[in-house]
Amino acid sequence: MTDAPLQPVKTAVIGPGRMGGLYARILDQLALTRLVAVCGYGEVKARRVAIESGVPFYTGARFRDMFADHPEIEAVVVATSEWAHADPVGACLESGKHVLVEKPMATSPSDAVRMVHEAGRAGVHLMVCHSLRFDPRFAAMRQAVSRGDVGEVLHIYSRRASQPEAVDRVLGRFPLAYWLLPHDIDLALWTCGSAVDRVRAYARSGGSRRQDLIVVVMTFECGALAVLENVWGSPTRAGRPQNQLFTVRGTAGVVEVLPYETGVAVYRDDDVAYPDTSVAPDVHGQTVGMSRSLIRHFAGAVRDLWKPVITPRDGLAVVRIASAIDASLKEGREIAMSTMRDV
Repeated sequence: MTDAPLQPVKTAVIGPGRMGGLYARILDQLALTRLVAVCGYGEVKARRVAIESGVPFYTGARFRDMFADHPEIEAVVVATSEWAHADPVGACLESGKHVLVEKPMATSPSDAVRMVHEAGRAGVHLMVCHSLRFDPRFAAMRQAVSRGDVGEVLHIYSRRASQPEAVDRVLGRFPLAYWLLPHDIDLALWTCGSAVDRVRAYARSGGSRRQDLIVVVMTFECGALAVLENVWGSPTRAGRPQNQLFTVRGTAGVVEVLPYETGVAVYRDDDVAYPDTSVAPDVHGQTVGMSRSLIRHFAGAVRDLWKPVITPRDGLAVVRIASAIDASLKEGREIAMSTMRDV
């Protein structure tokens, strides 16, 4: 007697923008998932993604209508804008759907705490798209640290550079401590394996201008330090279009990750391009890379094939630290995590 074949997880996407459209395409390609419907605030994007996958679409905040029309939906990928996660995630959890939500989980600790509690009450999975955990380079880095290859962790350094054009979409919408820093906060927490004790943040103009930056010093309870740099003030042609570095220094060694060394460079008369080989490259008509691994992992967790490597508490921890960074920028002082309230 053989086991029954595994049924694909029937999934919907809320927020079919740049990332939501990517996730919809992956859901349509994987054997472990089946895309059922799409819901988006903008009709043009929702219609385009739905037509590409041959599924119905809903516009505006009609996710409850989508659930009513398609009770077979088991899980939802929420990829709305950073400041618009609370309502759709709440509706999904209220309806008993498993949820994969784009980072950050929320832009306030109170919303994040509410999501964690609602997921627990509903008995469903709630995962955050901390996708760098599925990048083989960062996974190898974390494995090296876990094996003790670098000894006791002393210092973590992360640099992430973007451009003023990238910040235009989010400027003034929410505190920028919640924008790109959650990637690096999560990596630091995941790598160090210790909670953060206190945070001090610095910026050129409060971390709220088009040409600005945020530099964070985090002190872990284990005594390790992390310095996180997020800069978006340089022009596009100032070196690589995006520049990132992540290093872990310990008592016995150092591990270094160079994420934008993609291994491929295309040189032309007036510019140079570095094709994606890690996030979501197209290989023979299939989207591969860490985004595919993330979606597959979420679906496998829903089917109880494995435990999720990102827990709701992981997402909440990142939001709380982002909130402390924002408070430090506003108050100009070091913030002890023990004094933070989930508001």
